[in-house]
Amino acid sequence: MRSDMGKLKIGGKSRAVSTKSSDAESPSDTIPDDEPDSVFATLRSFYNSQLSSSNSTDPLLTPSGGFNYSSPSSLARIMSLYTGRGGYGKKDQARTTPMRESADPSEGLRVLDTSSDTEAIERMRNQGWISTASIAQQAEQKHPSRFVDDLRPTQVLLRTKRSKRCRICRHILVKPEAKVQSTRFRIRLVALNYIPTISLKPLQPAPSTQLPLIDLNALPPLRASQFLLTLKNPLFDPVKITLATPSHTPGRPSHKVTILCPQFDIGPHMDQWDEALGDPKSRRSSKMFNLSKVEYAGGDGGKIAEAGKVWEKGRNWTTVVVEVVCADVTESEETAEDGDVLEIPVFVRMDWEAEVEREEDAGGGKGEERKEKRELAYWAVVGIGKVGRLDGFV
Repeated sequence: MRSDMGKLKIGGKSRAVSTKSSDAESPSDTIPDDEPDSVFATLRSFYNSQLSSSNSTDPLLTPSGGFNYSSPSSLARIMSLYTGRGGYGKKDQARTTPMRESADPSEGLRVLDTSSDTEAIERMRNQGWISTASIAQQAEQKHPSRFVDDLRPTQVLLRTKRSKRCRICRHILVKPEAKVQSTRFRIRLVALNYIPTISLKPLQPAPSTQLPLIDLNALPPLRASQFLLTLKNPLFDPVKITLATPSHTPGRPSHKVTILCPQFDIGPHMDQWDEALGDPKSRRSSKMFNLSKVEYAGGDGGKIAEAGKVWEKGRNWTTVVVEVVCADVTESEETAEDGDVLEIPVFVRMDWEAEVEREEDAGGGKGEERKEKRELAYWAVVGIGKVGRLDGFV
C-alpha cells in the first residue's frame, strides 16, 4: 500500500521510477531530479561501497557497510581513511586509499540547476496562486513541494493503543489487545454496565373511555398524554433513583412535562443461576418490562396513575408515569429540521451502597466488610415521537 501510494502524484499521475539493472549500468538509467528518496538511496549505496572497499578489514564496519558510531574510536577510524593515521600510537600504520566522491547521476550526484528557480517563477506567474501548495499541505509532505502537482499522497499515521483507567477507583476501563493487526479489546467496560437502561412506551387510554389511541408519529397537541418510563438496574446493589426534568422542554415549541413519581427504588440485578434457584415469586417479578405489551389506564376497574406512586415494579426494574402536554406546532416549526420531534431531557441521579474490598488487618487476616456510599448523576435525552397538527384532531 505504501509503495503504491509513493508511485502516484495528486490526480493519479504516475511519477518516473528508475529501472537500474544490477548487471550493467546504462547512461539512460538516471535518477529523476524530483525524487529525493531515490537520489539519497543511490548516494548512500555508493558511499557504503566506498567505505567497504577502502578498509574492508576494519572491525568497526557493520555488515551494511557503515560505521558503528556508538564506539568512542569511530571518529579516529573515519579520519584514518583520509590521513592514514589511526591515532592509536602506531606510526607505521598502512595508508589506506582515500575514497572518491560521486562523479555521475548513477552514483547519486545531483548538480544544482539554477534554471529551476526561473521555471518556478514563470510557472507561478502563468498558473497563479491556485497552483501553489499551501503551508499546511507543504507541512504534511516529506520533501519540499512548491506546487500542487508535486504533492504526494500521505498515508494515515498509526495510532498507539492505550488503556484507560477510572480517575477515581483506577479500575481499567478499556484495554485493547497487544497485536497490531487486532482491533479487539481484552477489557471494555461501557457505561451501560453501570447506568440504568431507560425505555419508554405510551400508556393507552382504556377502550371504555372512547378516546383515540396514542400514535407516536402524530401525538395529540394540547391534550395530556401519559407514557410509561421504565428503568432497569444493571448493578448488583439496590439503588435509589431521583428523576428531574424541566417543566417545559427547551426550544420551540415548548411542551409541558411532569413526572408523577420522581423518586423510587430499584432492586439489585442477579445472575441467571441465582434467579433460577430463587422462589417462583421472585422469578415472576424478575421479568423485564414488556415493550410490546399494550398497557391501558382508566375505565371500569382499570388502573389509574397517581402522583407519588410507581406504576409497576419488578426485581431489578421500576416503571413510573410521565405526563406530557404537547404544544401546537405551527407550519414554520414543522418545516424546520426536527421541529415536530418530541424529546424530553431527563436528569438521573443514582445513590447506592457498594461493598468495599476487605483490607488485611495487622495480624494478616481479612478485615471487616464495609460499605461505601456512591453517587452517579447524568443527563439523558428520551425521544418520544412526533407531534401532530391541531387541525388533524379537531
